[in-house]
Amino acid sequence: MQILNNFGIQPVLLLAQIVNFLIILLLLKRFFYKPIVKMLDDRKKRIEESLKNADLIEEKLAQTEQKSVKILEESRTAASAILAEAKKEAQNISDQANIQARETIEESVLQARVQIEEQRKQMRKGLEQQTLRLVSMVVEKVLGRNLRAREKQNLTRDAAQEIIREI
Repeated sequence: MQILNNFGIQPVLLLAQIVNFLIILLLLKRFFYKPIVKMLDDRKKRIEESLKNADLIEEKLAQTEQKSVKILEESRTAASAILAEAKKEAQNISDQANIQARETIEESVLQARVQIEEQRKQMRKGLEQQTLRLVSMVVEKVLGRNLRAREKQNLTRDAAQEIIREI
């Protein structure tokens, strides 16, 4: 103990300080250390849960992005199909319009030909009648008398045949 006294250490005070230290240590452990440790454990658990939730959120985000990409691709495919169908339908409509236009044109041409043929026949009849009148008048002037019906018919027939050959 002499050595302790030489260093200025008093054993009673040292013992009292050790007891005080142990009391303070027990008090701190009981009232402060456990709540702090509990609070740190709770905080650690919350951090771990947050990390797990963050991982889940990242997974869900990745899944959502994949679904979005898939939906966009499907939309593009559907849009392409719709566009192709629309082009095909437009081509069909155009083809049908062309066919109808051709039919209409052919019908118009046919009607025009029929009208032209009718007009030609009417003109021919008119020409024949005028020619017959002229022939009758010429014959009457040349002969100086009126022709009989049979003579008119024969002359008219001969003149019409001659005119038809020349036309």
